[in-house]
Amino acid sequence: MRRHSLLALLFLAPLGAQNTRPSQPIFSFGVLADVQYADKDRSGARHYRTSLGRLASCVKDLNQRDLAFVVQLGDFIDDGKDSFDDVMPIWKKLKATRRSVIGNHDLPFLRERALRKLELASSHYDFAVGETWRFVVLDGMDVSLYGYPKNHPKRREATKMLAALKEQNFDNAQRWNGGIGKSQLAWLERVLIDAKQQQQRVVLCCHFPILEKASSSFHLLWNHLTVRKLLAKHECVFAWCNGHDHKGGYAQDAGIHHLTFAGMVEAPETNAFAVVHAFRDQLVIEGIGKQASLTLQVPVKKPVKKPASKR
Repeated sequence: MRRHSLLALLFLAPLGAQNTRPSQPIFSFGVLADVQYADKDRSGARHYRTSLGRLASCVKDLNQRDLAFVVQLGDFIDDGKDSFDDVMPIWKKLKATRRSVIGNHDLPFLRERALRKLELASSHYDFAVGETWRFVVLDGMDVSLYGYPKNHPKRREATKMLAALKEQNFDNAQRWNGGIGKSQLAWLERVLIDAKQQQQRVVLCCHFPILEKASSSFHLLWNHLTVRKLLAKHECVFAWCNGHDHKGGYAQDAGIHHLTFAGMVEAPETNAFAVVHAFRDQLVIEGIGKQASLTLQVPVKKPVKKPASKR
C-alpha cells in the first residue's frame, strides 16, 4: 500500500506556524468514504465487489493506531438489500468508536431499517472530543426520494425541491442527491451556538459537498446555498468533510475548509482513506493510497485598517 507523505500545505497560516505545532496531536481519527460495496462486477472506474477487501485492509491498518473514532462518510454500500450483511461484520472489527453518515446509496429500504443496519440512533448527531473539537454529522438525505414511503411529507418536499432546481437548470438537480430539512437546520444552528459558547472548533461531516470548488456542480447538496449561508454566521465552523464525488477535492471559502474525501470504490490498486491528527489550531490529514495529504490551518484574520484621519 502506497502512503502519501504529509504535505506542508498551510492554508492562510502565519509564517513559521509549522515549526510551532506540538509534536503530538491532541487526538487522531480515521476517515473513509464511498466504500460502495455490492456483489457485482465493476462498472467503469467503480470496483464494487473488491471494495470489501479494501475495507478489510483499511480496518486492519486503523486498528494498529490509537484513534478516538473512525467515521465513514456515506455510501457504505452501492445497492442490494443484503450488502450491509457483508460490510458490517468487517466494520465492527474496528477497535475505535464507529461513526457513520447516511449516503444516497445507503437507502435500499426504508430509513428506519437502514439506521439499524448502520447502528445509528439518529441520522444526525454531534459529539465532542476533548475541549477543543466538536464534530457534527448531518443527514443530506433528510429531504430525498429514497427511504420514505410514497406519501411521506419528506418525499413530497423532495419532489418539489427537485422540480424547482430542474426548472432553474441547476446541475445538482439529480434524483440521487438530497437536501437538509428545516428541522435539522434549526438543530444545527443550536449546536453551532452552543459550540461557540463552549469555545469549540466545529467539523461538519455530510455525504454531500456544499462547495463546487471542492467537488463538482453535479454532486452538490440540493440546498447547499442555504447551508453555506447558515455556516457563514458562525465563526466556530472550521471544516466541512464529505464524500459522494469519488475523485476527491479541496477548497477554502469564507474561512471554512471544504474537503471531499476520495472514494474507496474507485481505488482498486491503492485504497483510499485517511488518518487525521487534531491539534489545537489545525488538522493534519495523513492520506493513504488515493487520498491526498494536507494540513488545514485556522485562517488568519487580517487586521481591519482604520481610515486615515482628516486634518
